[in-house]
Amino acid sequence: MVFEPMEPHDLLLGLGRVIRRAADAPVRDGYERSQLLSAYSVARHLAAEQVAAGEIFAWLCDELDAALAGDQRPAVVQARAAVAGASRGPQIGTALTRLFAALGDGERDAALRRRLHALLAELTDREVAALAAAEG
Repeated sequence: MVFEPMEPHDLLLGLGRVIRRAADAPVRDGYERSQLLSAYSVARHLAAEQVAAGEIFAWLCDELDAALAGDQRPAVVQARAAVAGASRGPQIGTALTRLFAALGDGERDAALRRRLHALLAELTDREVAALAAAEG
């Protein structure tokens, strides 16, 4: 019986370490070793994503809520409600895609578009930072 099951990020990290040790075995040719090192890299980065995902998701939801607050246009209200009800990133992506499609060329829409683009750029920076901090 398992009393303390491993978290998904711990499993990925452990898998990556096994793959890394296999890649360092002297019987591997160059191609096999490069494939194993690629698999190790994927596992290590997936583990880092797992660790950071909740915090980044919560940050994005909070920032989007603030960016959309007070705007009563139907497309913005719908997007804000969709973000509030989202439990996964793709749901937010769908809401933002619909909102961007509904925005026009006016200054108010352009300002909102710039604000949302800045948030998405910061989201990318946060995700890259999480990957850069991946355990080896």
